[in-house]
Amino acid sequence: MQQLQAFLLSRYGVASYGTLTANGFPRWTIDQALRTGIVRRADRGTFALPQADARLVDAARSQASLTRISAADVLGWWLLTPPETVHVRCDAARTIPGTVIHRGQRSAHRLIAPPRQILRDAFRCLPRLDALVMAESAVITNAVGLQALQKEFSGQQDWQVRTLLGTIRRTTASPLEVCARFHLLNAGLRVETEVALPGIGRVDLLVDGWLIIEIDGFAFHSSREHYRVDRRRWKASAAAGWITLRITAELVLHRPEEFVDLVEKTRDMWSLRVRRRQQ
Repeated sequence: MQQLQAFLLSRYGVASYGTLTANGFPRWTIDQALRTGIVRRADRGTFALPQADARLVDAARSQASLTRISAADVLGWWLLTPPETVHVRCDAARTIPGTVIHRGQRSAHRLIAPPRQILRDAFRCLPRLDALVMAESAVITNAVGLQALQKEFSGQQDWQVRTLLGTIRRTTASPLEVCARFHLLNAGLRVETEVALPGIGRVDLLVDGWLIIEIDGFAFHSSREHYRVDRRRWKASAAAGWITLRITAELVLHRPEEFVDLVEKTRDMWSLRVRRRQQ
């Protein structure tokens, strides 16, 4: 019985009868799990744990697989915008109320599309930044390899996506850093992510090799120790002569033009001061 639970958990709580029997679970084991309430019958030929995500249960009933932002949400990838509509992939024409259908080949044993397919759907339909945040999260969590993802977009028409994938860094610590880097690179600035500076520690972003960008996220200073570590790093950078800009999440997410303008003005002002001192 515990093996059945563990298997269902590995499938995010939902599986078809065919999938269960194909993996060695006999009918009597499934029946006993139903009687004891360990699993429930979600639909004819579909079984689920009580806590299973309703989107997966509905996908199983509709012979579909979650994709795009719906799949990313279940998988725990970074998202800029919470999913408002369920997106699924179907290999047959059908209409599912309240659901966006993506036509294409799917595996009958997969209730979540493969990571590369999820991201292909994302880059096809979502704003570039939203899709990039998902892709970077997938690479960082080892859901997909960067090289394999780049091969997925090897077509001539995919050159813009390949350019975006080339900016992905496995050291990125948050979706806010992805957004900040995206906007700064689009402005033509030279940006490094999660840079370890001697005597200071790791900083969020480094522009032109000398301007530190630290982004205050929603959970900023979530603990007293976090606050102390941050202040020690700030003091060390100031003592060493580094220039630091502290940027709010709201500025990066909702006023990116203002964010880029602030970084450019700070860079230009301090570059001018340095040149004047050297004259």
